[in-house]
Amino acid sequence: MQITVNADLSPFACLITYVHEVAHADVETSGRLQRRRRRVAPHGIEWQTAFQRLMQPLLTEAVFPFHILKPLQDYMQKPAATTYAHPELMMALRKADRQIAEPIVTDRRLLRDVPEGQAFVLNKKTFVRGTMRRTRVVCKEVPSGKSYAILAHAWVETK
Repeated sequence: MQITVNADLSPFACLITYVHEVAHADVETSGRLQRRRRRVAPHGIEWQTAFQRLMQPLLTEAVFPFHILKPLQDYMQKPAATTYAHPELMMALRKADRQIAEPIVTDRRLLRDVPEGQAFVLNKKTFVRGTMRRTRVVCKEVPSGKSYAILAHAWVETK
């Protein structure tokens, strides 16, 4: 088994992602040892339990600054497949990214801050911002006209 983590993550996001992946390895290894016959959900209760157990010793201010620790502790109550599912944690991690090394890019902002009807670029595709739906924004891809629900706290480049 090999664990990989994106090289562009901040140290805090990298640590969370690494432990997330180690939890997958832990569940897979314990499943083999017990010779389970049923399929285990990738982010099901077994993974959540392993992730919580592995993160527990790290949930201190010696490891994470308080502005990350508090939302991280909330997220760890019932961890989801991605930290993007917890907007407060995502914003705290992004704040740390900017403080560490991220250069300020004036045409880059969160999708939630783009006015409705304005064009923006995400993953080299052009979209027009639509209406907000809880944590996502319905956007139309310009060339195809297809609608997509994109996370409101995704970084986008405005046109």
